[in-house]
Amino acid sequence: MDDKDILDIPLANGKVQYKTLLREEGCTILQTTVQAGGETQWHHHTNVSDRFLVVRGVLTVELNIDGHVQSTKVRDFYSVDPGTVHHVKNESNDEVVYIMVQAGGEPDIVLAGLSR
Repeated sequence: MDDKDILDIPLANGKVQYKTLLREEGCTILQTTVQAGGETQWHHHTNVSDRFLVVRGVLTVELNIDGHVQSTKVRDFYSVDPGTVHHVKNESNDEVVYIMVQAGGEPDIVLAGLSR
């Protein structure tokens, strides 16, 4: 999957910007900036885990496990396993910046079709 593939998937609203820092076989590192009100769609990854390192602000990570939503406020580090339906959002009035590392296999994005 290349950067164009990511942009072709309606993963996030216009308040989320991605910057690729590194892309190698089995590993992608992105810097993500989320403005107030920014969020991604509910999705999961088949092979890769998402690891979030928040460098500015507070990121809300929500997981949908067996139909139950678990919400976590992340100020430092958080990891989402492959196959776990999740999305992220900025519920604050300040910009959130985090580094995302995807590793473990071929990256993909599978939209979950859940409503928020």
